[in-house]
Amino acid sequence: MKNRMKLIALALIAALCMSLLAACGSKDSKDGGGSTTSSDATTTTTSSGEQKQEQKEEKTIHPMRYVQPGNLPPDYETGIKAVNEKLQADGYDIEVEIVRIPWDAYDQKLNLMLSSGDEFELLHVMQDVKNISSLAIRDALLPIDDYLDKYPNLVSKFSEKEWQASRYKGQIYAVPVYWKSFDNAIGNMTVRTDVMKKFTDTFPDTPEGIIDLMKKMQAYIKEEVGKTPYHWPHQLSVPPSWLHRMYDTFPFYVENSLNIVLIRQDGTIDSYFESEEFKKDAYYYRQMYTAGLINPDILNTSHEQKYDEVKIGAFLPSETFGYGDLVSLRENIPTADIDLFLTAPEKPNMIYTLAQNLNAISATSEDPESGLKFLDWLYASKENHDLFHYGIEGVHYTASTDNRIDYKKDESNNILYYMDTWMSGYLPYTRYAETLPEKGIEFEQFKSENYVVSPAAGFLFDATNVQSELVALQTEIIASIYPIKYGLVEYDQAFPAALQRLKAAGLDKYLEEYRTQFAKYLEENPDVLEQAKGSAR
Repeated sequence: MKNRMKLIALALIAALCMSLLAACGSKDSKDGGGSTTSSDATTTTTSSGEQKQEQKEEKTIHPMRYVQPGNLPPDYETGIKAVNEKLQADGYDIEVEIVRIPWDAYDQKLNLMLSSGDEFELLHVMQDVKNISSLAIRDALLPIDDYLDKYPNLVSKFSEKEWQASRYKGQIYAVPVYWKSFDNAIGNMTVRTDVMKKFTDTFPDTPEGIIDLMKKMQAYIKEEVGKTPYHWPHQLSVPPSWLHRMYDTFPFYVENSLNIVLIRQDGTIDSYFESEEFKKDAYYYRQMYTAGLINPDILNTSHEQKYDEVKIGAFLPSETFGYGDLVSLRENIPTADIDLFLTAPEKPNMIYTLAQNLNAISATSEDPESGLKFLDWLYASKENHDLFHYGIEGVHYTASTDNRIDYKKDESNNILYYMDTWMSGYLPYTRYAETLPEKGIEFEQFKSENYVVSPAAGFLFDATNVQSELVALQTEIIASIYPIKYGLVEYDQAFPAALQRLKAAGLDKYLEEYRTQFAKYLEENPDVLEQAKGSAR
């Protein structure tokens, strides 16, 4: 009896040991740094009939956390699971997670993440919001030159000019995003032409004419949708290029993240806020504000709110929105139409950037190459590009042709799964909604025959020597200049005191540093001013 009990006890111990061994060898056990290890066991039979387990080499799966603005789509989990399964099946040792920051909290929360050293691998960079230099100066990004030789396919996807736009202080800090042509990005007004044509067949060619049309359209749209429509900028920081094209001094370019500098085509750097151009801008926006064409709460309105209003048709001619917004607009107003009109169309297009959007490697990344591996996989094929951006065919979308797509939606009419191509898309692989008119695709792919390139298109300012001034100026511009810029206060009354505060914040020192660096850039790149005259590609 005792022997029998001993045998039972030994059997139980053996079973327990086997279960522990099985648990230790299971797939996807977490290791210490957030990575995941994966291993497989195979069983073979020896010549004597004895079974033996062989353990394959363990593989570490690295996190690839990708920080972007906006909100996640409803069926994000299903889509990203399929992405990660294919990534790992294709031999990439990474697991992607998209970290979205809502637009209304984007700047504040991103600054907090950077200052607190939050770990993530990839960061979407918008040159008109927070450019490479402003991030690199904070040691938030890593240069990637030493890694790029391993990814020749990724490098080949972008032109030399696009890679040039990714450089800061001689090093490459990001991978460019070629999601559209930027030949016609400055000065286009998005207009509800179904409403415009009730008053005129031709888009006006003067600021006064455009403002008069806005007044007429506002009254009609308010009656139509029961809500007051307004004129919207793309971002508060963006200068009103639609006005600039109609000035005698055009072509020129106002740096669009702070607006401090105005770059003329001969390489002259002027103070935008002290220029006649800014005074004119403030004059026209004051007219628009007093006429009720500018939302009285414009300085506090979220990015999402204005895009919600375009869906119901409640917007006036604006230098934002686009043909893509026609898709959701027609769901509410089937007879609606949109067109984009370039102000002063007889003048050349202004190419102001060599790459507007980029993706950079975070300095806090556990594995700096994870982001590059992901982008290398993403751009390796249209199949990969489709999976990440549009999800699973048949579940999230139906593809009718090589470049057309029909999105599937939830009960609230939200697209089930979609990752914005403006943050990571590749134009040759891009698909367009079935309901998007051909003119929308033509606009995205437009190549100008009459254009100039801003001398600053490939220039990145290094604010190291004026960092304290930069911080003070950013605060002062929002507090003192934005109310003038958007017409909330009268220029003549408010500007003298605002300029005094800008000077106290370090405006002159900042401009001096900018001029010094830009002069050196022109000296080192003698072809830049020649290109500014409108040279051939």
